[in-house]
Amino acid sequence: MISFIIFCLPVNYLIEKYNLRTTALITSSLTTLGNLIKLLSVSPDRFYVVLIGQALCAIAQVFAMSIPSKLASTWFGAEEVSTACAIAIFGTQIGVAMGSIMSSHLVRNSKNIDEIGDDFMTLQIINGSITVASFITVLLFFRARPPQPPSQSQVTIIDAEKPSTMSIIKQMIRNRDYVLLLIAIGSSNGLYSSFGILFNGLYLNYFPDSEAEAGIISALAIIAGGCVGSVIFGYVLDKWHHFKYTSFFVIFLSAVTYIFVVVSMEEKVQLVTYFTIPLFGFFIASTLLVGFEFATELMYPVPEAACCAILNAFIYIFSVAYTLIFGALFDSIGYIPTNIIIIVILMLSSCIVYFIRPNLRRREANMNK
Repeated sequence: MISFIIFCLPVNYLIEKYNLRTTALITSSLTTLGNLIKLLSVSPDRFYVVLIGQALCAIAQVFAMSIPSKLASTWFGAEEVSTACAIAIFGTQIGVAMGSIMSSHLVRNSKNIDEIGDDFMTLQIINGSITVASFITVLLFFRARPPQPPSQSQVTIIDAEKPSTMSIIKQMIRNRDYVLLLIAIGSSNGLYSSFGILFNGLYLNYFPDSEAEAGIISALAIIAGGCVGSVIFGYVLDKWHHFKYTSFFVIFLSAVTYIFVVVSMEEKVQLVTYFTIPLFGFFIASTLLVGFEFATELMYPVPEAACCAILNAFIYIFSVAYTLIFGALFDSIGYIPTNIIIIVILMLSSCIVYFIRPNLRRREANMNK
């Protein structure tokens, strides 16, 4: 999260200066290198090696998180772009879901430190193998752009002079609707990210010794929202183009479904959490796709990567803040009051969307082609 906040603007400059193929090669090569370095870290006295490998992977993810919207706009037409962006996000979320299941199942909660070390080594060998295969695939098959631009909005961006980073920032600050979107989506999706970090402790507070179950439920929530939900709402945006209403809908229902999550955990009905937590994930994880597409519409002709990079930076700023704040609140005032605060924050985020004017500039450019 900290890497994204620091590097989002420099990385956006590189993405706009070069092309998608170069971006994909950088993210896959840095991720591969970071995971291979982690192979050397499986020892209690090598935590610094873990941090080196993790830092490289984190910087790589700054590139990776900027790819979906850019990829969709570069390769797909006006009536497919939101669905294409959703499918690109689908791929990243599949990886996150795999990570949730693999780590909780491969690394056992053992009192024998040698067993834990062996499990970590197995996990890192698998991670390294997957990322090496990914890098080779990108190197052989990933292309920078199609022979012809797929939409009028892309023609305009390609023909236009590339704006400087400072001019992009000025346009963003002056765009009231984009700033409101940064706050609403940044807060709601940032809360989802912090929930993912704090979820293990939260879930084990209600259901002790359920590490494996927590991993499965996390994966189900990610698949429900980041995969299924994103594709569904991407299709909805392509068909009906109601970006404001869709944004309000997903954030508001995130608040409603989180109430179900709290009740199921307070009543200690573990079986029900297999339904309520993925349902919460279905809506709140979808805010990322909806936010990406709405931001691109509001800020056109500013490049997609820049709009989404700043949105992602806000998400991670909120993520870091919420992780620290909610972690402290769980310990100080308890779980029920803290969960009520989370619900109120989601409700307020949905209210902010109400004040955004749906000025769909990219769609207007495509309609006037």
